[in-house]
Amino acid sequence: MNIFVFSWPSNGKVQFNDYHSDRDDARLSGTAMARAFMKLHDFLITAGAEKFCQQRIHLVAHSMGAYALRHALQAIRSEVGNALPRLLDNVFLMAADEDDDAFEYDHKLRLLPDIAKQVLVYFSSEDRALCVSDITKSNPDRLGSNGPRLVSGLPRKVTLVDCRYVDWTELNHGRHQYYRLREEVIHDVRQVLEGVPPEEISGRAFVPDRRAWRIESSGPKAPRDELRIPREQMHLS
Repeated sequence: MNIFVFSWPSNGKVQFNDYHSDRDDARLSGTAMARAFMKLHDFLITAGAEKFCQQRIHLVAHSMGAYALRHALQAIRSEVGNALPRLLDNVFLMAADEDDDAFEYDHKLRLLPDIAKQVLVYFSSEDRALCVSDITKSNPDRLGSNGPRLVSGLPRKVTLVDCRYVDWTELNHGRHQYYRLREEVIHDVRQVLEGVPPEEISGRAFVPDRRAWRIESSGPKAPRDELRIPREQMHLS
């Protein structure tokens, strides 16, 4: 698997000024992300058979990266309209620091499923970093905390994965790094990438009233003194 990383400027801190600076940087980075997406699109539609590797392309956005992705999507729309090119197989929104109504509005992420075969939202109601974003930064409820606000009208292409039982990693991670550090989550993602149907992925249980899959825990639990760590000591990136 080849990995391409789009890095945008983040202060990586939870303080008020740093957070709003990061949101501005993420918003402005959306244009550059859209430019990269369209360059890939143009290459793929013009490449001859000898250059086309027939491999699938996936995208991962973590935390405020989902907010940057929102603005990338809007920049693509400003160029091509609502006829968005479908280039991606899976889009993973991991612990997304994005509004929980994002799939309800065109100017947010409602059209994101148009560019992929599947969008997966991994979330945890115990994510302390997103709790800080919600409470102290005057943001609406976060997509990465409890998933979408409404699930009744959610496209079937959007899959919800509840990670509340597998979000603990280290004390200063604020339950925000599970997507890359918890073996249960990594195992789940691997099966998605292998094309295993949702109902056949091991380690999951379906929660009908949430229309979500919940990953079962087989690893470490949080210590009792977790809540004592100051928010400025949490590592978010």
